[in-house]
Amino acid sequence: MITREIAEMLVKETSKVLNLNINIMNEEGVIIATGDPSRLNSIHEGALEVVKTGQLLEITSENQGQLRGTQQGINLPIHFHDGVVGVIGITGEPRMIGDRGGLVKMMAELLIKQAYMASQTEWRQRTKERIIEELLKEEPNTSNIERWLSLLQMKLKGPFVISLIEIVDYSFSSHSLIKNTEEVIGKGKVLAGFVHVNKLLLILSEVSHEEAKRKLKNLHKEFERMKVYARLAYSSHIDHLRIINQGYCECEIALAISKSEHKVISYLDIEPEALVHQINPKLAEPFCKRILQGEGDLNNHLDTLQAFFDSNFNIKEAAKKLYIHRNTLIYRLNKIKTESGYDPQNFKDAFALQMAIWLNKRASSPPN
Repeated sequence: MITREIAEMLVKETSKVLNLNINIMNEEGVIIATGDPSRLNSIHEGALEVVKTGQLLEITSENQGQLRGTQQGINLPIHFHDGVVGVIGITGEPRMIGDRGGLVKMMAELLIKQAYMASQTEWRQRTKERIIEELLKEEPNTSNIERWLSLLQMKLKGPFVISLIEIVDYSFSSHSLIKNTEEVIGKGKVLAGFVHVNKLLLILSEVSHEEAKRKLKNLHKEFERMKVYARLAYSSHIDHLRIINQGYCECEIALAISKSEHKVISYLDIEPEALVHQINPKLAEPFCKRILQGEGDLNNHLDTLQAFFDSNFNIKEAAKKLYIHRNTLIYRLNKIKTESGYDPQNFKDAFALQMAIWLNKRASSPPN
């Protein structure tokens, strides 16, 4: 069926080029767009004949009186999917119109095809986002999910890796971003949809963790090429569709606790800190205070400690990160040990210090 919007666009554009009055009729012979407002919404019996036969109809001075609501001109069927979805009428002497009618018909059929493809793309994306919305529930309805996947002719098989992309700035349409994402990851192997105005969720299926890592790094490079500024987190392996929500939560935490300069973040790389992040604040607060504000206040030494731990207890590497001499770092570590009673170079004490630093970081971070 041809819509009024398409009909009006066609009349507007072709009338300007051909300098002729164009009428567009639907399958019921009703004029839905025309350059002559007095004829709008009236019945065109010539169009009904064209719909019935699927053939061009010329209306001349001889047969004009036999067909109600007609004027001299030609009427052509608009074909789509092996059927007649509307009729184009061009007012004027048929022999003067000539081949121009065929050009208008071709333009109309092209516009309808484009509109159909756009509507199908929109429908498919809405269906994908309904699936994602259901999967993110604590108890998703798997029968609904399977039915929607069947409509899309898609199958999602485990194992899965979930990715959440936080988009900071972009000038592309959401459709373009999703299209590029599917092409990089592989069509049929990813379900993609926006879960927030600036957060795109990906469900990668039948993929190893290493393969997912490679594909997502390639995707981030593609985003950079497109000048799409984004941060991307990805989950551990998820075995079943019923627990997709777990992977989504892992990605949310990974984005929340990682540094803004980190653009591609694996949950597994920050899992210890992520687990600490989920500790009940009422239990965490006394521990954190006891470690950092006990016998000696360590708040002025947090950067030193974190650089030392990030360097795997390597004094030379940590000193380089802090832009200080190694002897200065050794002095600071000894000072921390003396004042607090916790030795950063002792594993047990270092573990307690690292937990306290992570908990302090969470407590001092603004809420999302």
